[in-house]
Amino acid sequence: SDVIIRNPLDFSECEIGEKGIIQVVSTLPESYPGHSLLTEDEGMILGEDDCPCGRKGKYFAVLGRMKKAEIRGCSDTFAASDSLRVPEEESVSERSLLKEKVSFLVGDPEAISNYAKIRPRSLFDKEMTDILQSFSEKLMKDTQAKAFPDVITLGFWLRKGNLSKLKERFDKKDGLHIGRGLTFHIAPSNVPVNFAYSLVSGLLCGNANVVRVPSKDFPQVSIIARILSETLDAYPELKPYINLVRYERDKAINDLFSKMCDVRVIWGGDQTIEELRKSPIGPRATEITFADRYSLAVIDSDEYCDRLTEGGDSYAKRIAQDFYNDTYLSDQNACTSPRVVVWTGSKIIEAQERFWYELCKLAKEKYLYQDIQGVDKLSIAYEAAAQLGNETSDHTGGVALRKVGGTDNRLVRIRVDQLTRRLMEYRGNGGYFYEYETQDLMELRDICDDTHCQTIGLLGEPEMLNELIASGIRGVDRIVPIGHTMDFDLLWDGYDLTERLTRIVTGAIGS
Repeated sequence: SDVIIRNPLDFSECEIGEKGIIQVVSTLPESYPGHSLLTEDEGMILGEDDCPCGRKGKYFAVLGRMKKAEIRGCSDTFAASDSLRVPEEESVSERSLLKEKVSFLVGDPEAISNYAKIRPRSLFDKEMTDILQSFSEKLMKDTQAKAFPDVITLGFWLRKGNLSKLKERFDKKDGLHIGRGLTFHIAPSNVPVNFAYSLVSGLLCGNANVVRVPSKDFPQVSIIARILSETLDAYPELKPYINLVRYERDKAINDLFSKMCDVRVIWGGDQTIEELRKSPIGPRATEITFADRYSLAVIDSDEYCDRLTEGGDSYAKRIAQDFYNDTYLSDQNACTSPRVVVWTGSKIIEAQERFWYELCKLAKEKYLYQDIQGVDKLSIAYEAAAQLGNETSDHTGGVALRKVGGTDNRLVRIRVDQLTRRLMEYRGNGGYFYEYETQDLMELRDICDDTHCQTIGLLGEPEMLNELIASGIRGVDRIVPIGHTMDFDLLWDGYDLTERLTRIVTGAIGS
């Protein structure tokens, strides 16, 4: 038997006294493949053959489990469905239910209990845009907010000029568009600021809003809630329209808000949507679902190298920063974050070398790497290779996966010899990319012909994707330049939110 300590960045063997990931080796197991296991625990070798106790061999210390490592073991029997179990409904009043089980970051149970008295407002109501502009100004000046680029991006998106442009773009001429009433938003748990964009969409469309914020205690959520509360002090008449809530998974609460709402907006995985749909909405209520999705990046190597010749180091660094913003800023948790990078053109090798070099350098400077991420990336790569190595839809052979690039686990590149939608069942995070080379972008058809495919981040001319899009694929709702995949818009996932969150009074004249 043996114990080896691995460097979490590149899995090289650590020196004596150096902390790393524990690997255990044994010839004894016969009932399972446990001869060499990379654990999710940290430790260090203290010495070898010189222990004061007199025994020979390595002696070592176990320092504990790596931060953010999932609690699991070979005998786990915890079913995924168990995490969705909820207590039986209690026969208590709505108001008592809200007070007992719901925490209000902004708003209060009294306002929700009287939701029927909150009047819907027209699309781009002046008071709504005024409060959002004031909120934007406070965000941009706040010292704490400045520490989080995603919060400042929200403030920039809400500035007066951008709201005016949105009003011009989405101004309706087919009648008076007014809010539907109360909108119940369920925000994703893994993207800190998404809930705020959902709230803003509801406000701009004239609705009162109940927003379930992420259960994880992101500092961005607290900052936004604090500044919203401060802003509302100057707009007391708008307080009933903004309610940020947090509660544990509880069907009784889901039932209550779903019964109240006129629109239900669900951001999350397919399982989240399935669970929320067990809570019925009213017969006139509508629902918008933003399901589990994935995105790609397509890079024309010729255009990249041509721009590199013109712009030099500054261009290379800017594109790396743009792609970093699309991916690392959200740990690749956002559905808009590219998981696959597709290269085309005649200068692929030259473009790859410079692009990945600049990105890796930027990740070393800025990205907060967690040791567990190296293990997770290795695990997902092995799983993908095992599951896809011998299987394709036409049974002609599997997908060949090969790790390329350096050994730094901040950036893991897995080159594949074909693109299949099943590849997206094995998605890594925090700098894990599948890489594919082609001169025929129609080879993307299989991975894009899926309703789960959302965005293509493009470095090149949009016309290069025309044939692919015109081929009748069921996915791809957005084609945007690299660096803008995270940019929110009122056209999202193929929905015009100004249509879905309002109702039209025909014959009436909008203001």
